[in-house]
Amino acid sequence: MRENRYSEYLPSTVRELQEFQKLAEIEGQILEEEATARDRVVNNQWILTAERSGLLRLAKMMGFLGAEVLETEELRKEILYRWNSRSPYTWFHLLDWLDGCCGEENYKATLEREKYFLHLVLELSIKEKRDFLQKHLRKIIPANLTLKVDLNTNTHGKVGWMTHGKMKELGWSYGQIPFEDLTLYQIKE
Repeated sequence: MRENRYSEYLPSTVRELQEFQKLAEIEGQILEEEATARDRVVNNQWILTAERSGLLRLAKMMGFLGAEVLETEELRKEILYRWNSRSPYTWFHLLDWLDGCCGEENYKATLEREKYFLHLVLELSIKEKRDFLQKHLRKIIPANLTLKVDLNTNTHGKVGWMTHGKMKELGWSYGQIPFEDLTLYQIKE
């Protein structure tokens, strides 16, 4: 294959000479490396086809801190929803964006239209997105809306059958947070 790239441009009279066949092999290898490098550059221009190095470059350009610790596909997903975010035109568009950003089960959004109040409660499993959501939503929602982003520390509905003593005894954790540390994340009213 390598030698074909070069030899296809040679006249048929020269193609059969041993010197040109060796030259075609060497030049073909160089042309193959250049084609691979070109494909890599082209693929790294687009979020969906980029390699990890291209995704990290995009994350750096976007000011996304902590991108190095994410797996490649998680990083691609994070960059995509940051790239595609724009001011929501409707409430349903905002919910759709939040579904992509947080996951459908990982948040609860409430809009009180009369009070111009948007309340977002995140599950503890995505607590690291809290600061990003506060800053980013403040940029894209209307300026007259009051925004509050909290963490759901009331896990009773999910583990109501267990007592606190039983959870502590079993070394239970929720969203990678040990039982003892849950008191740090209580909502301050």
